[in-house]
Amino acid sequence: MKQPIVLDDRLSRAAALFPACAYGADIGADHGRLSCYLLLNGICERMCVADISAPSLHKAKALITGQGLDARADFRVGDGLSVLPQRADAVAVLGMGGHTLCGILTDGAENLQGASLILSAHTDVQLLRKTLMELAYRIDREEIAFAAGRFYVVLRAVPGHESMGERELLLGPRLMESVPEHYMEYLAWRMGIASKKRTEEGRREWNWLKEEYSRVCNCGMD
Repeated sequence: MKQPIVLDDRLSRAAALFPACAYGADIGADHGRLSCYLLLNGICERMCVADISAPSLHKAKALITGQGLDARADFRVGDGLSVLPQRADAVAVLGMGGHTLCGILTDGAENLQGASLILSAHTDVQLLRKTLMELAYRIDREEIAFAAGRFYVVLRAVPGHESMGERELLLGPRLMESVPEHYMEYLAWRMGIASKKRTEEGRREWNWLKEEYSRVCNCGMD
C-alpha cells in the first residue's frame, strides 16, 4: 500500500506556489517529498529531481519509484542549475542558506530561461531579494511558514523588474502588502534576532521591524 505524501508547512506553501506546468525542477531535492507531491497531484507533468548528494537523491528516487512515478522524473546528481536536461517552466530551490541559494541562481542564471522560481532561504532573505532584483526577477508572492520550530519566508518570483530599497529588501514587499498568516509572530521573531546584533545595522533592522509590527497592529485595530 502506497503511503501518503505528507508535507510540512514550509513544503506545503512551496507546493501551493508552484504553478501547474509541463516540466518542473526541484534543485536540492533531498528526500524528494516535494517532487513526489507535485507529480502525484498532477501539478507537474514531469520533474527534474536533483541533488548534489547521491545518497539523498537515492532516497528521493526510492520515494518517487514507490509511488510509481519514476517514469515521469529525471534524476540528476549535480550542483545547481547545470543539471537541468531541458528548460524548466518552474524551479524550486529550498532548504539552504541565502548565500548558497543566491550562488545557485547567479551561477546558473543562463539556465533559468524565464522559469518561475519558488524559493526559501534559511538565512539572508534580504540578500535573496536583492539577487532576484539584479537578475531581473520580481517577487510575485511571499508566504510565512512555520516548521521545525522556526519561521521561513517562502516566495515565488517571475521575470520582471522591481526596485527595492534596503527597508523593502529586509521586510519583503509582498509580505507588507498581504500581511499573511504568521506575519506578526515572524516579525517578533526577527526582532529578537536583530536585537542580538550589536551593530548599527542590527539597530536599523530592529527599528524597521518594530515600525512594521506597529503598523500592522494599528491596521488591525481600525
